Amino acid sequence: MYYSLSDLIWLFLLLLGGWYLWAGMAAKEQVRRAAAAHCRQLGVQLLDDTVALVRTRLKRDDRGQVRLQRSYEFEFTSTGEHRYAGIAVLHGRRITQIQLAPHHLA
Repeated sequence: MYYSLSDLIWLFLLLLGGWYLWAGMAAKEQVRRAAAAHCRQLGVQLLDDTVALVRTRLKRDDRGQVRLQRSYEFEFTSTGEHRYAGIAVLHGRRITQIQLAPHHLA
């Protein structure tokens, strides 16, 4: 059985797309756990227990290697009345930033 070059390219693209989806689900779960822990540590509540991907790009890390940088948004509350936004940045497999918007303290 022989495969043409176009068949191999399509197979490679299919595998690459599958890897991207699988790695994206693992990254989202890692960020969700980190955001929930950060919110607990600060005494606020992560709303909907979820994060949403807002940006993906290639960026160099501290060692100069090009890695995927994914930015996620989430919502939290401190009083139960208002929703506030937060962001989390995953660079490669490392969370480099979790930031909460200014909010009222309960």
